[in-house]
Amino acid sequence: MKKQLSYLMAALMMVTFVATGCKKDDKEPENEEELITTLKLTFTEVGGTATTTVTFKDADGPGGNAPTQNDQIVLAPNKQYNCTIQALDESKSPAEDITAEIIKEANDHQFYFAPSGVNITVNGLNTDPNGRPLGVTSRWNSGAASGPGTVKVTLKHKPGAKGANDPVTVGETDIEVTFAARVQ
Repeated sequence: MKKQLSYLMAALMMVTFVATGCKKDDKEPENEEELITTLKLTFTEVGGTATTTVTFKDADGPGGNAPTQNDQIVLAPNKQYNCTIQALDESKSPAEDITAEIIKEANDHQFYFAPSGVNITVNGLNTDPNGRPLGVTSRWNSGAASGPGTVKVTLKHKPGAKGANDPVTVGETDIEVTFAARVQ
């Protein structure tokens, strides 16, 4: 009887281990970070139709080779511009437009704009479905002629942690580019 009980206990333990080992993982897979090799900012003066696009390109992404293009932002004094951002992965052929994914996952993304040494302010960011800033589109205002300066553009990925007034330090950086800038 003792031997049969031992076999029964061993069998129960084996079933328990197998059942536990085969349990499905309820965790949703982590969102894999996309490679963004190109960032394009397109400016249209409010009330006008002419557009200007500035581009940053780093074909192999962060690290590795230096960027191959980093245009300067030049805005006319005392004007307002609508700005639209496009993020691309040009390491693939054809290039993949990451902007659609950023918009689809708007609750987890936010663009930040940090002008320095130049008379530019950025506001009017478009928002995610919860009314929090996204920034794929924004309004740029230029003041009197100034510069040279810079505008740092940062895209943060904040899965499940995005707040209305988060500082740029919250979340993982998907891309950060510092553009030379001037108002002239």
